[in-house]
Amino acid sequence: MISVTQTIPNRKILQKQYEDMYFRYERILHDLQQSIKLDLNQIELAPTIKARVKSFESYYKKLLRLLKKFKSQQEDFLIFDVLGLRIVCPFLDDLKSVETIIKGKYHVVKIEHKGKQHSFKEFGYKSIHFLIKVPSDILSHFQVEESLVCEIQLCTILQDAWSEVEHELVYKAQFSPFDEPWKRKLAALNATLTLSDTLFQEIRDYQRHLHSELEQRRKTFAKKSQTTIDSMTLSTLENTAFEKTEQAADITSRDSRVPLDISLSKNIDDLLLKALDAHNAKKFKKAIDIYTSILNLEMEEYTQSLIYIHRGMAYFSESNYEQALEDFSKSLELHQENWRAFNYRAIIHQIMRHYPSALADLNRCLELEPYQFDSLYNRATVCFHLGDYPKALADCEQALNIEPDSYQVQKLRELIKSYIHL
Repeated sequence: MISVTQTIPNRKILQKQYEDMYFRYERILHDLQQSIKLDLNQIELAPTIKARVKSFESYYKKLLRLLKKFKSQQEDFLIFDVLGLRIVCPFLDDLKSVETIIKGKYHVVKIEHKGKQHSFKEFGYKSIHFLIKVPSDILSHFQVEESLVCEIQLCTILQDAWSEVEHELVYKAQFSPFDEPWKRKLAALNATLTLSDTLFQEIRDYQRHLHSELEQRRKTFAKKSQTTIDSMTLSTLENTAFEKTEQAADITSRDSRVPLDISLSKNIDDLLLKALDAHNAKKFKKAIDIYTSILNLEMEEYTQSLIYIHRGMAYFSESNYEQALEDFSKSLELHQENWRAFNYRAIIHQIMRHYPSALADLNRCLELEPYQFDSLYNRATVCFHLGDYPKALADCEQALNIEPDSYQVQKLRELIKSYIHL
């Protein structure tokens, strides 16, 4: 980094020094950018990383401002933002993850939370600013012996957008006292963007919670359905005992029903999350009551179709197969391209030993989504019960292409082979 004395530097000499280093600065910054990108990829973050080496014109203007500001000081000073990176993330909580990585992987000289001092009536660019030392291995690669510092700005997409606008309208234009009405408007815009960041984060948090609950419920459904189908197909004592335990657990959970109170719920999303929480807690009657309350609200047919699937899965967990079958059928009446509903209804048909109906549903399911392991395995068991051993074996082979280590499919394949004497 070029050290500057308190005397006014000769512009030509300084520009020559700066331009001699500029190309190496660009290459050093590129390598640092790639290093940070790799570090963030390891935690499954892929933000936009912008890089820039300060132009000499910008550098010289800043130098003159600093000379004026620090004219009473005797010591030399450095300009630290010659190398600059901006890491732009979609969501607020991504900033915390990136901050943790930067602190853990690099030598942080200084950290500052810009904009924290602003009140809600003010406007200003909010971001996290780091000064980090460029790693020595990068410097040595380009034969640079001096210690270099890079400024890293960390912000959300909306904060980045604001900073670009603010730079043009505020920093460059330098508002005068006559601009108060515009200042108030900019403050309002900044507040709107800040609120938008917060709302985006809340929506993301909700989605994560919802997806977590949905995944847990799907796993529970798959576990029970597979156990039931396996016990019917393979007749293992172990699976039969497990199924009895599962049913006993379901009965116990039904007895511990909590009175339903949805009076505080504001919308379908809130109700659905409450229903899924109850569902995953094995409070199936409570979940069914909430799903039913949702179905009494006005909504699009596609949404209604999904709620019928949720309620059908809750009925299935209670071993109420007739009601589950009815709900999956209602879902398909509303949305005929929902492969999950075909798969779930096929499972009910299979448990009820309606094998031709199960086969028809699985055929349609696999037409819509041909690479589903569970559906291929289920169709293999259905074909086995219908005596179509070649088709059952072919589906086993397809399922094993997707999950080669599946014990259930391997076991079914051996059983089928024993029937056709292979």
